[in-house]
Amino acid sequence: MTIFIIALVLVLGTIFFLIKSGKIEDKDGNNIPDVIDEKVEKVKEVVEETKSRVKRVKEEVADVVEAVKEAVEQSKDVVEAAKGKNRRGRKSTKK
Repeated sequence: MTIFIIALVLVLGTIFFLIKSGKIEDKDGNNIPDVIDEKVEKVKEVVEETKSRVKRVKEEVADVVEAVKEAVEQSKDVVEAAKGKNRRGRKSTKK
């Protein structure tokens, strides 16, 4: 555990030194290299896009489920018609 902490301190110290010496760019001065800032922004964009796609897929799945339920109900009507029963007519869509 202590070796890990020592290694982490050395890595962070090296990055800090390289930022201060100008070898690694840090335009906004927050001590986080610009490369990392750019990657984080790209990840945020991908996450937002994924969230919006997931929301749309959920909506479409709900529509499909509703359509399948309606199809099942109508298939029961077809079976009854094949047995010779009279048609009951349309069901009210109002709840």
